[in-house]
Amino acid sequence: MPLSQEAPELREAHVGYVNTRWKQLHDMVNGSSKDIVTYLMVTNSGGAVAVLTFMGAMKTLTPISGAISMLAFFLVGVVLVGIGRAVAYYRAYWLFSGWRSDVSKYYADGIEWNALIREDEGRAGYFLWIDVLAWLSFFCFLVALVIGFVSISCAKG
Repeated sequence: MPLSQEAPELREAHVGYVNTRWKQLHDMVNGSSKDIVTYLMVTNSGGAVAVLTFMGAMKTLTPISGAISMLAFFLVGVVLVGIGRAVAYYRAYWLFSGWRSDVSKYYADGIEWNALIREDEGRAGYFLWIDVLAWLSFFCFLVALVIGFVSISCAKG
């Protein structure tokens, strides 16, 4: 039934849900996955800085055999974090925009409550690409660590 025909207590409950969901999606747009992004950015950036510092201290581009490969993997990890953040933001923005549009239709009696909820649930499914980018960034970090460990182990004899 359209909003204008709902009983006042039902309308109040629906509007309360709308506001709660709105805040949830808004918060997701503004703060999605900050901890993991910070971790991946710091570790990959820190690794890149460490490799560059080591290269500078040794006054050569290849102080150990895998230095350039290590640096490349750390930098690719940083780029993947950036791409992942952009994808996460636009995914959250898409969810929020769809919700905002559907709520406007609901308030204008263009759709009923069940349709509003059904549309929101249809948009809110699992989105693989954000996880793939995060895991690829972490994989780059691990590969760079392995390259560094092997390079240093081989250099020592």
